[in-house]
Amino acid sequence: MTRKPEKQARAEAMLGELAELALMVTRELAVRVRQSEDVDETVALADAFQKTSRVVRLTLALDFKLERDAARDAKKAAREAEAVAPPPVPPARPAPSRIEQRKSRVRNLLNRLLWTESEGEEEDYEVLFDDLTARLDEAARSPDFETLPIEVLARRMIADMNLSGDLTLSLCETSTERGEEGSRQPPLADTG
Repeated sequence: MTRKPEKQARAEAMLGELAELALMVTRELAVRVRQSEDVDETVALADAFQKTSRVVRLTLALDFKLERDAARDAKKAAREAEAVAPPPVPPARPAPSRIEQRKSRVRNLLNRLLWTESEGEEEDYEVLFDDLTARLDEAARSPDFETLPIEVLARRMIADMNLSGDLTLSLCETSTERGEEGSRQPPLADTG
């Protein structure tokens, strides 16, 4: 049941006025019933009271029904609009910079070593991880941070942090530097 907003507002105003008038009449009839001394008049007034109070109840019930119908129609329209509209696209996260990628690769490479060094204590691990993050931030200011092999950066962090244990390497990164005789340097491992 779809109504124009103006028509619905007018109908609601009329129902409100009708309910108020019926309530006034019902109150007046209640007073007269109590004051009446004639039995026939009391019966007639009580009957009129019953009818007008019923009008008040029905008017209020109709008003609430119209409100529920309007809410239901609004929900239905919202569901239909939602079904038609494509889901919102979350904003794209900017790609991490080359420096952030390198820092992340070093952190990933040293992650197991930090856990071993902390002997499985989560608080100790977090302290070591935060220390590594701070040291990487500082190292990233160096002009050669972007050109050094990841393995070299990782070994520098291990030495700076006085970590014990072996560095576990799983992937290779080939150095692009050439030796004096033009031969390629041996590949350096990376977990990146």
